[in-house]
Amino acid sequence: MYPQYLIEYPNMNTSFPFYIKRKKHTLVQPHRHDFIELTLIMDGKGKELINGLTHSMTPGTMVLLLPYQIHQIEADPLSPLDMYICNFDMKLLTEGAEPEQVLWDLIYGGDSQQSSFVQFDSSILGDIQSIFAKMLQEYQGDDYGKHMIIKAKLLEALTYYARSMRSHTHKSAQLVGSAPVRTKPIWQMIRYLHEHFLESVTLSVLADEFHLHPTYISELFSEYYGIRFLEFLQELRIRHACSLLLSSDMPLSEVAMESGFDAYSTFNRTFRKLKGCSPRAYRSKQAGHSLCHSQIP
Repeated sequence: MYPQYLIEYPNMNTSFPFYIKRKKHTLVQPHRHDFIELTLIMDGKGKELINGLTHSMTPGTMVLLLPYQIHQIEADPLSPLDMYICNFDMKLLTEGAEPEQVLWDLIYGGDSQQSSFVQFDSSILGDIQSIFAKMLQEYQGDDYGKHMIIKAKLLEALTYYARSMRSHTHKSAQLVGSAPVRTKPIWQMIRYLHEHFLESVTLSVLADEFHLHPTYISELFSEYYGIRFLEFLQELRIRHACSLLLSSDMPLSEVAMESGFDAYSTFNRTFRKLKGCSPRAYRSKQAGHSLCHSQIP
């Protein structure tokens, strides 16, 4: 079964693209996001598979999932996972030199082999839990300046994550299961595409970059995502186009060009296929009234 592709979350297309909830999970099917997700386990136990690597989930486990990562969760049937789940856009946080550097290291820097989770011990777990509790409290309330507090707390949580990751790079929490499949270059290629999708990236360019045959690359995309390389690239470009449509009055033809499409007709056709409506309709939709599909079948 190929992973489900989730492309939206509540508040995604607002001036403050952030969402948080606390929920219990027993099973989460394989899926990937079109956004960043940060989770914290409060209670229960289970395991999570991220890009072929399995790790334990217990109270204090914090996971940072990037848009290119496939993951699934399975909790102990007798001990469901009680967890905070935050969804947000990277652009929400990049203000100031230090936050930008920390976030750049988390999202793009570091060893591509590093894990996607950290395990906090009891000495700091209370502080981490209070950060998430405060974010949820502010999110559910309507007090003046709520977005400022949420943003500050989210940056605080990510900084603790970055500190733990840097200090435990070579002794992270236990990995379980079979040998990782990350030896295949698919994850490095996905990261490359997320950094260069606005450029003239073709299958041949990717093949030259990673010294692989184009046919083999095509097989990897089919194996892991159930789609072709070009379809994956177009998903990234349409995601960028949606941001431009909702944050600017840029003409549709310019949005197409700025999103990596050589022709408006291709952009329009691809947009309709992935979003279920035209670019113009997407731009004009009112808050809380979706004209488009929230998920791609």
